[in-house]
Amino acid sequence: MRDQIQYGNTIIDFDLEFAERKTLGIKVYPDKSVNVVAPKESSIERIKEKIKKKAPWIIKQQDFFLSFHPYTPERKFISGETHLYLGRQYRLKLHLAEDEKVKLAGGYIQIYSKNIEDKNVIQNSLKQWYKDRAEQHFNQLFNELKPISKSFYNEEPVLTYRWMKKRWGSCDKHGKIHLNLELIKTPKKCIEYVIIHELCHLKYLNHSNAFYTLLEQVYPDWKATKDRLERLMV
Repeated sequence: MRDQIQYGNTIIDFDLEFAERKTLGIKVYPDKSVNVVAPKESSIERIKEKIKKKAPWIIKQQDFFLSFHPYTPERKFISGETHLYLGRQYRLKLHLAEDEKVKLAGGYIQIYSKNIEDKNVIQNSLKQWYKDRAEQHFNQLFNELKPISKSFYNEEPVLTYRWMKKRWGSCDKHGKIHLNLELIKTPKKCIEYVIIHELCHLKYLNHSNAFYTLLEQVYPDWKATKDRLERLMV
């Protein structure tokens, strides 16, 4: 059976099954799903009480798996297909033209090309457009947010970005923060969350209690924003 609990601003959905066992078992999987196996005689109220006690651990596990790339549906890159940009849906409109360009207008991502029947050409044009927009927005947000790290990191953090298959972002021991260009499809609030998350990794290169304490201090709304990012399918 499927049920849920609420922990602060976070809703934790879980699949529940009963078995011949003495203790409650909880597993969190890479897709962030939660499976609970309870002793047969357990009541729902008692099970939920125990899950709430484990909620901080569950959220930490889900946050770890958040670093992996979300499911991306197969794209055809044809007129009328919906694509995301900064959290809003736009439809593609392809135009046969000699001059190659992409622009946002009239609620559409308008792509002009002499090869509108070639999926790879349209895909590459769109990816370049996303990259150009990401460069603008990522740098602006990073420059606004990086002063957060001055209280716990002595060097100047550096921003890089590229297309990634398995992460929204990462931070290395040299103070470089790497953002997935896919983030340009998400709301600015979500980009902000990932940047702040990675800035906190400048002090703690792990997901320890100390890391989450720091994240809570500098960005109290992180759980709600993380949930919003998780719900997006880019």
